[in-house]
Amino acid sequence: KSRPSPTRHLVCSVRRIAPRNMGLPTEEWKAKACFSEAAPGGNPEDRVKKHVPVVTIEGGKAKLVVAHGMAAEHWIQAVWIEVDGKVVAEKEFAHTDKPEAELDIPAGTKTVTAYSMCNQHDVYASADISIA
Repeated sequence: KSRPSPTRHLVCSVRRIAPRNMGLPTEEWKAKACFSEAAPGGNPEDRVKKHVPVVTIEGGKAKLVVAHGMAAEHWIQAVWIEVDGKVVAEKEFAHTDKPEAELDIPAGTKTVTAYSMCNQHDVYASADISIA
């Protein structure tokens, strides 16, 4: 069974770049609308730090925390982890939720990348995280 994209119905400025039912983010899409500490894309440093998920790996789980406030007009809509470019776990949020998630990592995974999506500031990625 295929997993739905964490971005399947989210209203975000990436819709300017990707089709309405864009499916999983592609490398081309990520290059245009995904930011990180290594590639801030002109975003101020404090914006990047508030959006990039902080990841802790423990016991086959990835704990993601995004240091972003949550308000009706501005919130983190979703977080997810990818392994080899494929979404393996995700969580969506309402503006009333804390932007935190504990996601299962598939057995045998060597590296994960975590993502967060803000309703106003696109998508942010962590650095690749090695699994011991």
